[in-house]
Amino acid sequence: MMKTKKIMISIFAVILIMICVGGAFLAAQNEEYYTQIDNDNVQEIAPHGDMNYKYTLPAYDREGNEKELKFETSRVLKEDAFICLKVNLIRGVVEWEEVEYTEMPGKVQKYYSE
Repeated sequence: MMKTKKIMISIFAVILIMICVGGAFLAAQNEEYYTQIDNDNVQEIAPHGDMNYKYTLPAYDREGNEKELKFETSRVLKEDAFICLKVNLIRGVVEWEEVEYTEMPGKVQKYYSE
């Protein structure tokens, strides 16, 4: 009886460790998406921290697959600027940076003009 209980506790511990490691792995993985700023798609939001604005824009991954993304900023961004969004499966958009048109993958460039 004690042996069965120890085996069950061991199995539970292994499963718990696997879930934690898997969650940490997913939390660390960011995928890049690219979009162009369109200030017709920004709304002012109630401030929380430094975030005052929320964008909802179509964005494209390296393969050209589209996904609508929402992200918050502390300021209105430069109209028509190209940006690279770092998107985490669990947390959503975690970072963005302005990029040049030529820095975007070719499969993404076809959706925009220079």
